Formats: sequence, structure tokens, C-alpha cells
Amino acid sequence: MEKKKILININNLASLEEYRKIGFTNFLFAVEDFSIGYQAFPLDKIPKDAYLFLNRVMDSKTIDYLKEVKEDILKYRGIIFEDLGVYNIFKDEDISLIWFQNHFGTNSNSINYYLDHGCDSAVISNELCGDEIKAIITSAHKPLVFNVLGKNNIMYSRRKLLSNYNEYMHLDDYNDVTLETNKNRFFARESEYGTCLFNDEYFNYINFAKELADDKIKFYLILNMDLNPDNIQNILDGSSFGDEGFLNKKTVYRLEDYDR
Repeated sequence: MEKKKILININNLASLEEYRKIGFTNFLFAVEDFSIGYQAFPLDKIPKDAYLFLNRVMDSKTIDYLKEVKEDILKYRGIIFEDLGVYNIFKDEDISLIWFQNHFGTNSNSINYYLDHGCDSAVISNELCGDEIKAIITSAHKPLVFNVLGKNNIMYSRRKLLSNYNEYMHLDDYNDVTLETNKNRFFARESEYGTCLFNDEYFNYINFAKELADDKIKFYLILNMDLNPDNIQNILDGSSFGDEGFLNKKTVYRLEDYDR
């Protein structure tokens, strides 16, 4: 895949120029007060040629604040959003909107609804098998965003789960922790806006993405948690990394169909 079609999130400003030097041109920034789970930045530190990642589920107070900074946000290339309040504020404005509700971009009807009602694109869920992903991309009314590398966001709670646990167990405060249960490992990150729980293993769909119709893809999305530009370049060059996620796992629609 060409780097000009990769959209990568930025975790620290020092890495931005390194990414530019190796050919990246599309950058995604989580925004303070409007994002959760990823390193966030104040608007005045984010370059205007970037996309903004507004992935919080917002309350009325936050929506009102978003309206106050609306003109500043309109200076950017686009918004990847989760809360429909963001959509309602910006749907009639001249800015690219990309719908990304975790676990919802799993069927053509939902995706095409947003594409037909003001969104330029949508992020297709990677929690589908390969054939399902191809079918949805083929039937989408506009090119989609496909997440090719990252850690799956398993859940997002507006509760401070780590702080509550620490208080109950009389433990020191800690954050950005790895949790293990049975054979599964999770990465938990808490902020003042709640707690995100991620699969602790990266999924890597870069090779699979080569099977997709490139003209049906707006961006190949990389949601990086802790990798540096050299790591990303090596992965793109074919270094073995991560797992194949759900690509070869048939989607289960009914519990009675689950193969135990």
C-alpha cells in the first residue's frame, strides 16, 4: 500500500517530522477534552493539515464546549468521530466527516446510511472475517477507511474503573496497565473521562489489505499505541508482527452457532 493512503495517529509531536521524512502525509491527532484512550493534544499544537480524532462519548457540557471551538476545528482537514453530537454539529459544514463507532461498522446498511447522509467515509470494523470485509467494501457507496494495524478497543466505560479498583483494594494509583485473565491479555488506560480496555496484542491486516480494491479505500488507518516510526516502517516492509485478528474467524451471530 502507498504511504499517501495511510492515515496514522500521532503519539508525540517529536515523531511527526520523522514520519514526514519517510513519506507519510496523512496524520490523525486525538484532541484534548474530546478524545479517550490515545495520547491527546491541545488544538493549538496540532498542525492544520491533520485529521482530528474525536472519539469520546460526550455529555451536554462537552458538546457545548465543542460548539465554542467549532470555528477552530473547521480549519482542519477532517474529523473521525464517534458521538453523533459531533455529526449534528458539523454535518452541514465544509469539513470531511468520517464515522467511527467502535463495533458498529459491521454491515453495509449502517455504513451506507452515514455515507448517504453527509459523511465522506466510515471506518469499517476489523472484527469481521476477511470475506465479510471484502463484501462490505465492495458494496459501500463511497471509499471506506480500513484499520490495518492497532490494538482492538474492546470496551470504553465512562467510569474510572482503575481508580475505583485501586481505592477499593487500598492500592496506589496506577494507570496504563496490562491485565491478564486466563489466556487473554488486555491493556487498560484511564483518564478523567473514563476507561478504555484494549486487546494487548496488535492486529496486523497489512498483507490482507493488498487483496482489497484500492479505489474502494479512502485511507488505510494505523492506530499506534507505542511504536516508533522505525517500527512502523519495518512492519510496512514486511517484518513479522502482530496477529491476524478476526480475519479467519467466522462471525458468530447466535450463541447456538458458537463452536465450543
